[in-house]
Amino acid sequence: MANIKQIAALASVSTATVSHVLNQTAKVSPKLRERVLKVVKDLNYIPSSLPRSLKTKVSKTVGMVITDITNPFYGAVVRGAEDVLARDGYTVLVGNSDGVPQKEENYYRTFVAKCVDGFVLITCPAAYPPAYFARHNVEERPVVLINRDYPGLRADAVLSDSEEGSCRAVSHLLESGYRRVAIIAGPTHHVSSQQRFLGYKRALLEHGIPFDTELVKEGPFDTRFDTVAGYDHATALLKLPQRPDGLFVCNAAMSMGALRAIFDQGLRCPQDVGLVSFDDLEWFNFIHPRVSAVAQPAYDLGAAAAEILIKRVSGELTAPPRRTVLPAQLIVRESSTWSRDDNSTEDRASGPALHTKEFI
Repeated sequence: MANIKQIAALASVSTATVSHVLNQTAKVSPKLRERVLKVVKDLNYIPSSLPRSLKTKVSKTVGMVITDITNPFYGAVVRGAEDVLARDGYTVLVGNSDGVPQKEENYYRTFVAKCVDGFVLITCPAAYPPAYFARHNVEERPVVLINRDYPGLRADAVLSDSEEGSCRAVSHLLESGYRRVAIIAGPTHHVSSQQRFLGYKRALLEHGIPFDTELVKEGPFDTRFDTVAGYDHATALLKLPQRPDGLFVCNAAMSMGALRAIFDQGLRCPQDVGLVSFDDLEWFNFIHPRVSAVAQPAYDLGAAAAEILIKRVSGELTAPPRRTVLPAQLIVRESSTWSRDDNSTEDRASGPALHTKEFI
């Protein structure tokens, strides 16, 4: 691997001149600068940022941990954060925790050792913040959480409005004529799942429909098992003596399993059973029936988190931690609307225009 001494020898300059060119710490004549940079390029030399980061305490890197890299939602979140951070010259280091707390903490420790400037985290689902937060200094390395909110924790949070999005989804089913709407929720300890369940119950209350525990199933929120869980839970619900005529399913993979279960039970969607998914997928618009869904602003969540982190790292933002809430949008397609006079339906978006609420 090339070093500064080799570059200096080949460019016929001193090592100090090479250092000044690479670090832009002093004026160097255009001719010498061009000569040095040509050798750097010819040798494919990549200077180490570690000594510079130790000196300046700025590495221009950000550590990001997500729970499931195979889930398209998280890919869009990462892309949103990366685009904003790259604009300001940051490199993003991404770790996939698989929802395993120890794996998440290992990534955290690795990123701290690499002197990252801050963190964007989607922590493992839990009612309480991870243990390593108790030892973390947010003044030294700011943290922005995405779709996680821990009361009392000194960290910014960017969230999608899961409760309101879920309430709109269930209200849509009820207003479309479905009267017995079941829910396939996520784990009770999962913060987002709790919000979606609250939205479900609120919609029932607002429409005068009694809450029935028989119509509640709990899925795993794990990509490896969600499709099967959605199928199994939907099958069990549809075999009830008084089966539901509507299903609100709290993630996309479980929704696909539920749709398969509807067909395997000899039922039609939406004529016999209406279906709305929380979380949208691009190909929901290319299957039959096209699936109605609550779309989270995944890209915007990542971008907003990155914007806040940059301001924290630069010192531009010094106010107490804030919660930024972005709306989720209900997209109505064929799986939840059916007219006896006209079997065709068109997509229509239901929900407010994109806006941001900030709570200090």
